[in-house]
Amino acid sequence: MSFLAPLFWLGALAVAGPILFHLIRRAARERMPFSSVMFLRPTPPRMTKRSRLEHISLLILRCLCLILLAAAFARPFFRRDVSEVAPASEGRQAVLLIDTSASMRRDNLWEDAVAAARRHLEKVAHTDQFAVLAFDRQPRTLVTFSEWSNWSPAERAALAAQRIATLRPGWMNTHFGLALSAASSLFLSESETGKPASLREIIVVTDLQEGAKVDGLQGLEWPNGVQVTLERVDARRRANAGVNVLQERSTAAGPAGLQVRLANARDSGREQFRLGWVGPGGALVGQTIDIYLPPGQTRTFLAPPQPEGVTSGSLRLVGDEQDFDNTCYYVAPEVREVRIAYFGVESAADPRKPLFYLQRVFVDTPRRKIEFLTGDSNAPLTAAVLDRASLAVIARPLPAEESSRAREWIRGGKTALLLLTEPAMGDTLAAVSGVAGATLSEVDDRFVLLGEIDFRHPIFTPFADPRYSDFTQIHFWKHRRWELPEDAPARVLARFDDGSPALAEVDVGGGRLLVLTSGWHPEDSQLAVASKFPPLMHTILNWSGAAVPVRQQFFTGDAIPSPVEAGGPVQWRKPDGSTVELAAGTVFTETDAPGIYSAMGGGKETRFAVELVLDESRTAPMLPDELARLGVPLASGAQFASAVPTAEQRRYLHSAEMESQQKLWRPVLLALLAVMLIEVILSGWLARRVKPAETPISMTGSPAEAVKS
Repeated sequence: MSFLAPLFWLGALAVAGPILFHLIRRAARERMPFSSVMFLRPTPPRMTKRSRLEHISLLILRCLCLILLAAAFARPFFRRDVSEVAPASEGRQAVLLIDTSASMRRDNLWEDAVAAARRHLEKVAHTDQFAVLAFDRQPRTLVTFSEWSNWSPAERAALAAQRIATLRPGWMNTHFGLALSAASSLFLSESETGKPASLREIIVVTDLQEGAKVDGLQGLEWPNGVQVTLERVDARRRANAGVNVLQERSTAAGPAGLQVRLANARDSGREQFRLGWVGPGGALVGQTIDIYLPPGQTRTFLAPPQPEGVTSGSLRLVGDEQDFDNTCYYVAPEVREVRIAYFGVESAADPRKPLFYLQRVFVDTPRRKIEFLTGDSNAPLTAAVLDRASLAVIARPLPAEESSRAREWIRGGKTALLLLTEPAMGDTLAAVSGVAGATLSEVDDRFVLLGEIDFRHPIFTPFADPRYSDFTQIHFWKHRRWELPEDAPARVLARFDDGSPALAEVDVGGGRLLVLTSGWHPEDSQLAVASKFPPLMHTILNWSGAAVPVRQQFFTGDAIPSPVEAGGPVQWRKPDGSTVELAAGTVFTETDAPGIYSAMGGGKETRFAVELVLDESRTAPMLPDELARLGVPLASGAQFASAVPTAEQRRYLHSAEMESQQKLWRPVLLALLAVMLIEVILSGWLARRVKPAETPISMTGSPAEAVKS
């Protein structure tokens, strides 16, 4: 038997303690029965010093407890001959991860990273297994364990170095979590083939910048015995700052109100910068702004006004030592034209009718222009006009011909909102929805409230939060009771507190019909003046698919949806001038560099801006403790400092592996608990035992004689 930590056997010297205590223990003389002590003078008991061991069995148990405790801490195991281990275990398995993210474009970083990778390849032994991965936003395998094993041992390092020489740092951001997870999965796949290794190591060659993503590391199941070695390369110049266009705010405010976000690295020595638009010759044109940004901070600034007549361009940050992230790109959002067909007879200026409030909810924005297509019984909406609409609102009874036209329009995949403003609209409801046998009746004897709402439906999902789900403040003075047949293809989304439907969805072919059994104008309800009316109507418009904005800003690595869903092919042009032709409806995934991308399809050119993720500008080194806190088994100690383990290190790792498999300390601790239990029982029994007196004292004589006796 061997021990992994034999120095703990020094704790067994503590057995001298119980032996010493048993020798120097002082005890009172035995008690003797006495008939009466009233004539005796009280004196303290006389103690005797023992010079011989007493209760030998109890002493042995106590010493055995200390010996077993020391043995458990020494981690015993039965040693096997190293020759019994599989041949593959004599070497090591290592995965070399090389960072190719955008931050590696700084100064000397890439040359230093390639040199570090080659140094590790040169130190590889013939018995080692090696794999090489490159990573940025996603990991990419260059050399697998099986490829390495199939190569000639004399050529392995050279062949792997050739593949590394083909790498170049790209424009993607860094994702440590995916890279380390991919490396650990290689070890798990090799373990299934029955080829264990005495040392498993992940070598990461990176700048270790703090902007890297570490998602997925916490809770990751690491293979047994794996260690992560960080080979960090440092830039000669530390100062760095980056710039990004704020996508959400810029698209709503338009070019004049464009906002940008700047990040200055924590270890940067610069804090004064200048920002301006880039002209055709590469120089800054127009107005520029001066920016003060202390190191380690990220702030939002208003960009300088864009040159007149320019709908796309780039902004450049001046004053930074590293220029890989100093340019961001912007494309002015397209103005979406949305047409709403309204079937009604009232004037748009009448505040007593629904159209007045509908037009004040749907107003023009920098990204959307609303046009109302109105028609009445004298001038009905034709099929050609109706085909231009994305959403229809029906607020009056329709003749049979108009009802049929509206139904066919909905069946083509459109969405309509039917507003039941009077019981006479029952025929229109039946003709448009196709629900036969539906009856309408006026209810105006008392007001009702919304009592049941399906917040799982997309229309009401924005109100699912308890802060916004209260609709009880909206009174409905009138509504039309709709008696739905049981087999009707309708889904009730909201009910009044009297149980009748308030809002229902009916499937009409490939389209959808929403039926609101009360109006939102003041004569019917308080809905139009409630704070929930604008978001509710905008949600219906978005749900219909009419107002979905086209996203213009993307990051490197993002997929850009095709601007044309059907028709001929779409030709994509990249910033370097190369073109890619894809079928209509196919997403474009080759966003491998920042810049302006264009898609030509359907007789129209659509531009998109692709820029670098701002986190890549946070180039200050990450503290290794951050990775250790997430559970990454970082290499520590001398046994992992060298790329090739020594013979002594191999023996230690082999012993540690055998000890972890056998876990003999567990039965040793069980034996310790058993001995302690026996010791407690025995000591308790000895303490309760009373030894009888050998000779009773007679009281027939005088007290003096009794004392002498």
